[in-house]
Amino acid sequence: MKLHSPTRRQFLESTAATASLAAIAWPGSQTSAEPTSANERLRVGLIGCGWLPKIKRQGRGMALGRQATPLADLVAICDVDRVALDFGNQRLTSGKAALYEDYRDMLEQEDLDAVIIASPDHWHAKMSIDAMRAGLDVYCEKPATLTIAEGRQMAEVARETKRILQVGTQQRTENNQRFAKAVALVRAGRIGQLQQIHIGLDAGNVGGPFEPTAPPKHFNWDLWLGPAPECEYLRERTHWTFRWWFEYAGGKLTDWGAHHVDIAHWAMNLPDGTGPTRIAGNGEFQMPYKDGYAVRDDMYNTPSTFAVRCDFPDDVQMTLDSGRNGITFTGSDGRFFVNRNTLEGKPVDDLKNNPLPADSLEQLYGGQPPKSHMQNFLDCVRTRRQPVSDIGSHHAAITTCHLANLALRLQRPLQWNAAKERFVDDAQADTFLARPARAGYEIEA
Repeated sequence: MKLHSPTRRQFLESTAATASLAAIAWPGSQTSAEPTSANERLRVGLIGCGWLPKIKRQGRGMALGRQATPLADLVAICDVDRVALDFGNQRLTSGKAALYEDYRDMLEQEDLDAVIIASPDHWHAKMSIDAMRAGLDVYCEKPATLTIAEGRQMAEVARETKRILQVGTQQRTENNQRFAKAVALVRAGRIGQLQQIHIGLDAGNVGGPFEPTAPPKHFNWDLWLGPAPECEYLRERTHWTFRWWFEYAGGKLTDWGAHHVDIAHWAMNLPDGTGPTRIAGNGEFQMPYKDGYAVRDDMYNTPSTFAVRCDFPDDVQMTLDSGRNGITFTGSDGRFFVNRNTLEGKPVDDLKNNPLPADSLEQLYGGQPPKSHMQNFLDCVRTRRQPVSDIGSHHAAITTCHLANLALRLQRPLQWNAAKERFVDDAQADTFLARPARAGYEIEA
């Protein structure tokens, strides 16, 4: 893979200190995301359009592209589906972007500053690591990882390369900052000592058995699989429904769980190297599981319903189930509920007469509350500050989601050593920490 010429990056990073001052001059302003000259406008590539024309469903790639184009120049687009690629190019750039089928070719484009990754989950780690090693900053959709080991690899490469890596857990910044206010309530002690966190994630999808067919001519099935195990083409394994297969994702526990568990971890404000110590639960699958693996390959294999308990230090208990979508925080002095539509409960009502300190949200954002998740990312590309959803915090939260899935797959409680990122006296469970990649798609050491 060819490394980029450092010219543009050196220029951007040499002006980072000036951009940092501009960013804090007026909290919430768009100063640092709206360059003063055309030469400073960032040039971004998009990997994964996510458009399904037959059912007219927009995926995350199209949504993220629309968020980026007012703030940066989208100059390159990559997708293994030619229909989605052409559609995304027309809708996002009026046909002006350079087009690629293989993202590795796109990373060699000389004028890129950053990439947005909206591929299926099983590609996230390798694409992000390859992009950072090519000298690019990365916005990666959630969940950023398929396995626990991938999170550690991504964090280490981000540190080594000094690249910005923003994860798309946008609940930290958006939805009228409801979730940030919820975190501030917990940290300010408005419910007393935190005791329980209940997370509802909706039920997962069921389906199958499915019949294999030939891949469409406009769709590169082998490249779509990439690091995943080789198998026959099933339409239901691809596009939006990839998330119901453990080969490519983790069902609701890593889909919505990536959002809500992230907020829970943010509220707990755990020290580095801290996580759940015991994970136990039960789930409903469409087929039997043996030694942690589904016995059939023609049906969705992630759990449709589930209830998992995670025990954290300081006697905090987190439960995740397929119930009402949202988070309930319970403490010694009260409780409240938050989701994308509401923030409700007595501690919330009490804010009318006893508001939080004026700087509560600014403290969560390091003194710079962002206007949007994408703007925060682009600001950080200029200032070289850590984004609001950095890979370290995401790795900790998504590890909890992966652990919940593993307890369901192995059908027994698990003991976890968060500092070592290993299970306690459980060699079988340790085999699920990483997954060998298909030949030719390994993450380079």
